[in-house]
Amino acid sequence: MQNPLKSTFTRRTFSLVAGAMAGAFMLSSSALAFTPESSDPIKVAQHDWAGSEFSTALLVRLLKEAGYNAEPVTIDASSVYTALENGDVTFQPESWTTSHPELPPLLKAAKMTNVGEIGLLGMDRYWYPDYVKEQCPGLPDYKALKDCAKLFATPETGGKGRLLAFPEDWGGFDEQRLASLGLNFEVVHAGSEAALLAEVKSAVQRKVPILAWLYEPHWAPFVFKGEYVELPPYSDECFANKSYACEKPKGPILKLAWNGAKEKWPHAYKIFEAVKLDNKEYAEALIDISLNGKSVPQAVDTWMQKNKDRWTAWLQ
Repeated sequence: MQNPLKSTFTRRTFSLVAGAMAGAFMLSSSALAFTPESSDPIKVAQHDWAGSEFSTALLVRLLKEAGYNAEPVTIDASSVYTALENGDVTFQPESWTTSHPELPPLLKAAKMTNVGEIGLLGMDRYWYPDYVKEQCPGLPDYKALKDCAKLFATPETGGKGRLLAFPEDWGGFDEQRLASLGLNFEVVHAGSEAALLAEVKSAVQRKVPILAWLYEPHWAPFVFKGEYVELPPYSDECFANKSYACEKPKGPILKLAWNGAKEKWPHAYKIFEAVKLDNKEYAEALIDISLNGKSVPQAVDTWMQKNKDRWTAWLQ
């Protein structure tokens, strides 16, 4: 008697393989008439957050559809600028200007090429779950945290409150910001985006007070019910005097390139220049990856199936 599980597996495997072959033929047909200017690998920066994994995988996929030898390169968000300057990284799809004040001087000095905005508007803020507001009257005004610091304390911070921040290489100046604002908090950096979000999720499920950096575009501020702390509004002076006693600025997310990319791979550069995403579709991809169990390649497949007219125009 035939094993029904084996039979189901065989049918499913055949279906998946057939679908993948058909999809590959359909997607690759647009690239058949084009010969890449160089077979050298185009290296695309990939950082340690799900959004970067998605945007990098999407760009790599698009470049491969056009016939290029493209590959992701895992690198932290600070080291990537040196790598772009040296040509060790060709393209960076996501440079969050809100987190890296060192970027404008590098662009002004022409250390790398600004290829334009990818279409996403970045924002980083202090966030707390909605149930915390009852325990810390006065929120969302940041001054309320002066009287409620111990509410957020953990064994590792002693009598100080804890600010759970994103990985240290993302930047932020939070130690200086908290000191300048007179907040008795200690910054604890999560080891990764996944670790940060897992801790926020655990705290929300247990209704434990937590103060964390969250950011948009991202699914977390929409899935977890809460509010942003209201810090003094951003000003250039606040950052120039290095007190950082204000919000981080909202800002566009840029696409960056090694200075030699346009000359070596002009058509690939044109494709990269054309790529645009908006906050909504970006967040939908992250929900698929982080909440719906899709792999990054599956999320890219979904996006490409929905947006075939867009990306085929980019490849022309």
